[in-house]
Amino acid sequence: MKEQLIEKYVERITKEDIKKFGISNSISLCDEEIDILYAELKKNWKIFLYGNPTPIFSELKTKLSPTTYEKGVELFYTMKQKYQSFL
Repeated sequence: MKEQLIEKYVERITKEDIKKFGISNSISLCDEEIDILYAELKKNWKIFLYGNPTPIFSELKTKLSPTTYEKGVELFYTMKQKYQSFL
């Protein structure tokens, strides 16, 4: 049930949502980075939540600015730890 709710939520996420989330967490994203993160989220959300995202992060490291990458990975692990009990 939880997974289905999360899946429906991810389906509705827009690029604008990603931009706003970045801004609200002091991460400035260029349009290309938004496109990259949007595509990865849509394609790999189950891996981010339930699997090992390390290979995805390794790939993203080559596609994102160093600052965006570092802040993004830190934010990911902070949020995952915070919301783990809901997953």
